[in-house]
Amino acid sequence: MKFVRYNDGVTGLLVGDQVVDIGAARNSLGSAGADVLAGLLPGDGRGSWNDMIAHWDEAREPLGELAAGGGLDDTLPLASVHLEAPLPDARNRIIALGANNATHAANAFRAVTGEEFTEEQFLKEPREGLPPWGFLIMPESVVGPEAEVKPEGSVEKFDYEVEVGVILASGGRYMSADDFSVWGFTAWNDLSIRDARLGIGSPIHRGAFNWALEKNFDTGNVCGPCVVVDEDYDVNCLRCVLRVNGEVRQDWVTADMIYNFAESVVFISKYIQLVPGDILCSGTGAGTAIEGGVDGNRWLQPGDRIEAEVEGVGILANTVGDWRNS
Repeated sequence: MKFVRYNDGVTGLLVGDQVVDIGAARNSLGSAGADVLAGLLPGDGRGSWNDMIAHWDEAREPLGELAAGGGLDDTLPLASVHLEAPLPDARNRIIALGANNATHAANAFRAVTGEEFTEEQFLKEPREGLPPWGFLIMPESVVGPEAEVKPEGSVEKFDYEVEVGVILASGGRYMSADDFSVWGFTAWNDLSIRDARLGIGSPIHRGAFNWALEKNFDTGNVCGPCVVVDEDYDVNCLRCVLRVNGEVRQDWVTADMIYNFAESVVFISKYIQLVPGDILCSGTGAGTAIEGGVDGNRWLQPGDRIEAEVEGVGILANTVGDWRNS
């Protein structure tokens, strides 16, 4: 199944080139199935998906019936709707892993510091007992397919990162790897302001802690076009490709993550109570613009067309706006 949000937050199922309006289509089910969906996804589904995710064993069958053709009288052509970021709930945590691919990390750290870094330095971190690290993403910064993306006006170095965002099916404190389970996954483009990292312009980081504003700016994160649920994919082995104006910039596989999703959840849940619907982003692979350094030629420019493609999800496409005149 593939879930979407469209037209100001309505919840739908993507079936081929059609979008099933779950709120309308559930009336085509028997009363039991319709009642289940009305309770877990009330109205037209503009609200939270968290109850549906937490009670997925109840929701799976009636939604599967709609996806299999039971709701085809209540569909809209995909081309006629405005897809939005398919976030389960605007209040859920979005946790992003940093430097979680050894090739990308070695290239980026080398470019930023001018010092020599090797892939082995990063690959051995788990063996040395070091935890994963990352940052929080503000949900307000996340936009969806075809949204124009751009940073703050003074930025010179604007970057891209194709990732996988997994939506947790389970939560808790002190979770084990066996407690970890995925409800669904989507494509994620973690756009980045790199100026401060490269010593350009005014600093945006100061003090012992970090706002992560290089990631948390309006349109700084993109996800979609859909969330893939109950399909035969392994989130720890998904191919991720990013193209700019048709040129492949990144092509990597989540099997190359230094810390997999379960390991990261085990660590994070020592400190906070995770809940179904929280999102964990994988980190990215090699090929980002920062890896070429300050004088590299892969920095995003106004008018560029970005396509972030994740196996099973499809293409998440956006155009870069002209931020320099904003």
